[in-house]
Amino acid sequence: MLILSSSLVGQIKDITALRARIPTLRDSTERVALYARLGMLYTNRSLDSCYYFGARALDLAKRIKDRPGEAEAMNVLAFYYNEKDNPYLAYKYVNESLVAFKRLGNKPKVCELTMNVGVLLSYEGKMDQAMAQYQRAYALSQHLVQDSIKPLVMLNLALAQSFTPGAPDVLPLVDEAEQLAEKQGNERFVVIARLTRNGARFRNGVPADEVIADQHALIATTKELGYEYFTALAYMELANMYLPLHTDSALRYFDRAIGLAEKTGYEGLHFQTMAQAYETLARIQPMPAQANVYGRRLLERSREKSLENQKTGMDFLQLALNEQEVAAAQAKLRLRRMLGVLWGVIGLLAIIFSLLFFGMYRKKRRLARILKDSNDRLAAQNNRLEDNDAFHQQLISIMSHDLRQPLSAMLMLGEGGMVEQMSDEQRQYVFDQISQNARTSLQAMDGLVHWMKLNTIGLAYTPAVVSLKENMRDALRYNGALAAQKGIAVMDFIPESIDLLAQSEMLLFVNRNILGNALRYTPEGGKIVLTAKRDGDGNRVIVCIADSGKGIPEQLLPYVFAKERPETVSAGSGLALIVCHEMITKMNGRIWAINNPEGGACFYYSLPIAGPVSTYLAETNRSTGLS
Repeated sequence: MLILSSSLVGQIKDITALRARIPTLRDSTERVALYARLGMLYTNRSLDSCYYFGARALDLAKRIKDRPGEAEAMNVLAFYYNEKDNPYLAYKYVNESLVAFKRLGNKPKVCELTMNVGVLLSYEGKMDQAMAQYQRAYALSQHLVQDSIKPLVMLNLALAQSFTPGAPDVLPLVDEAEQLAEKQGNERFVVIARLTRNGARFRNGVPADEVIADQHALIATTKELGYEYFTALAYMELANMYLPLHTDSALRYFDRAIGLAEKTGYEGLHFQTMAQAYETLARIQPMPAQANVYGRRLLERSREKSLENQKTGMDFLQLALNEQEVAAAQAKLRLRRMLGVLWGVIGLLAIIFSLLFFGMYRKKRRLARILKDSNDRLAAQNNRLEDNDAFHQQLISIMSHDLRQPLSAMLMLGEGGMVEQMSDEQRQYVFDQISQNARTSLQAMDGLVHWMKLNTIGLAYTPAVVSLKENMRDALRYNGALAAQKGIAVMDFIPESIDLLAQSEMLLFVNRNILGNALRYTPEGGKIVLTAKRDGDGNRVIVCIADSGKGIPEQLLPYVFAKERPETVSAGSGLALIVCHEMITKMNGRIWAINNPEGGACFYYSLPIAGPVSTYLAETNRSTGLS
């Protein structure tokens, strides 16, 4: 469990003193800073209080246009929504806060928020991308004049490395972080250092009974200081320590950790502690009965979480669309004001016209041209907004289709009584196919949602190493039923050794859609050939998906990936290919299509071949202007 930043010394007496100051403050900027500071102090104590003060700080900062205060408030809310298991809003606020602090030139906060992005990525299980963010934050912390955030950066890096097989001993890094935290008088960071050290010692093979006493002492400290969040984490680690010694004690501390996380409203922590307890107990033979209790609760919570994430995803999309509409309305208002000023100037010049006829005539023509250009720009902006609205509606249709396909298969089996008529082997095969299609659909939809986050909230693109062969196999499994039904031979000549630098879910969306189109337009008994090779420089891989269909009509070929097409060219159902084009572009690649002289169509795309991730990220950051 990694820790988001809360860069203040969280002492109960500080909270009491700060709350007592609220009625005496008259300066709005100071009030914003006080609200944000209280929100940070409450992050590991009370989520409700954390949200209350974070939301008040953000509202007041926006009203008085306090940019630093607004960025601080968004940092508080990012922690709240992460612990409430709402990754969409957590990403939104942490990225907006990071962008704001970059604009303000606040290097300590940029370092802190870079680390927080890594924490959010780790919550989603993307540890390679998270580790890259931690290492970048650690590098930034080495150049800070103020080192108040440095201990937490070091501890998060050490904690992540302690779970990495073959990683170096992290205890020296933990010791250095604790010494720095004690020098600063930061009790919260000292607690985190002790928690990290005990866990690292246990995972390094130190006998459990030698670590348990230190863990009990740490729990007493967290209780005394009121850190309920860290108390739950310490209970969970203590249960793991007791497991090889005394199963009943381990079960008791698992229950305490889960109960405390649930009681205090840390939903993300509650789910993760229960999942860790179940995974640990399930490995014991015979499996304790408590593991079944955790399993049932996890299954129920997973279903609720799935429904919440679907609803939150749609709400997030609507939020992004609403923000675009607000921005468009503000642009229209500015244009109307500008037009009003122009008409006022025209009226003023009309009074002078009688005195300076010739000069006024020239000025009038110039103003008319300016007015026409303004109207043309406004009309073009309106057209783009209408196109974007239609485009987003069609994106929602794609997501609905991907969700509907596996659900429809399950409904057909249930309503038609087909399940009862099948043998056990047939039922298992059907259920495996439904599970595979559902899993692949969710992966492809994850790619679509990730691409939408890149475009709506400006989330930084963080590539990872992806096996082209495995990704293409997933796409083939999803389309396998259609290939078998039409008797189409799929010849896969892609080497096992090719790794790409890409985003796995977006690449799956691209491969799945291009393969689906190839199968749709290839006649029965035809064939599809998959190949991949390095380009001339050896830095990129060119992938080809060739079918034996009729090919692409010549009049449509130049517009396969274009949003706008001439009226003489049918629009067809090319939205997915447009999204594929934008996804490949986001991943620093290129996509194109040609017709085969022998018949059929060939779809090509090229992407960077996997190399040292740190070097590539540095080059990407320089090209995008990130610091």
